[in-house]
Amino acid sequence: MATDRLGSITAFIRVAELGGFAAAGRSLGISASAVSKSVSRLEERLQLRLFQRTTRSLAMTEDGKLFFERCSAILKELDQAEADMLQRADRPSGLLRIEMPTALGRLRIIPMLENLTSRFPELRIAATFADTLTDPISAGIDAVVRIGYPRDPRLMVKRVGMVKYITCASPTYLAVHGEPRTLEDLVQHDCVRRVSHDPPGFAPWRFKDTGTGEPLERSVQGTLSCDSPDAMVDFGLSGSGLVQLHTYMAERHIASGKLVEVLAPFAGDGPPISILFPSSKNLAPKVRAFIEFVTQVLNQRPDA
Repeated sequence: MATDRLGSITAFIRVAELGGFAAAGRSLGISASAVSKSVSRLEERLQLRLFQRTTRSLAMTEDGKLFFERCSAILKELDQAEADMLQRADRPSGLLRIEMPTALGRLRIIPMLENLTSRFPELRIAATFADTLTDPISAGIDAVVRIGYPRDPRLMVKRVGMVKYITCASPTYLAVHGEPRTLEDLVQHDCVRRVSHDPPGFAPWRFKDTGTGEPLERSVQGTLSCDSPDAMVDFGLSGSGLVQLHTYMAERHIASGKLVEVLAPFAGDGPPISILFPSSKNLAPKVRAFIEFVTQVLNQRPDA
């Protein structure tokens, strides 16, 4: 067997280095007789005598010296390979395959991704985008960023952020129509609705009760509706009406003044943002680095 072969070679090298079976046994934590039997099995397998033995001395034969040189070089290579793997285990490297929601990835993660690759130059990244959950195991994906509450017993879930629902409009819209102060004021405004496919219809807007903090939902009315996050942002920027956006979709435009947040006290918590990855006892350094990177990105201001 391969294990017995390697054990015999290791015993032979220790005997050659230390000059005796007893010293080799102490080094390996086994008896001198066990070392002697191991070397004898190796000699039988090679059909060569590696040591000349007498009651008073032990010396390597010419074949033994040649075998020792070859095996020593191989074991040094094995030691170096193990050291390289240990170093690799501490430093992110190789190809990291990730998948992200389209809007979140494009607006928040991709613009900062160069910071991760600059920090770890041996890391390469292949990014794909999808707004429905892909099976990362069958797709060979290392980590998937998702908004919501995905459940798959085969996957580990690490929460890295939280979405809020922000209601906003362009300054031109508010200049004409005024700013809503309460949720009841929404009936007086043109609200861009989000088309829902499951179930079919229009998704309600989400808020929180300012007294209890409990989540609230309100059905809104308006001239325009769409099922595209990008189009929803564009409607808001163009002054078409009030829009309700996820935090990461609105915050840059609010920071620049192109959108103005309204009903801020009623802004409700949305779903969590999580990273999913196949369950593993030892988390790959590249996945761990990506989790730390996304957590940092999602918890800093986009204009910072």
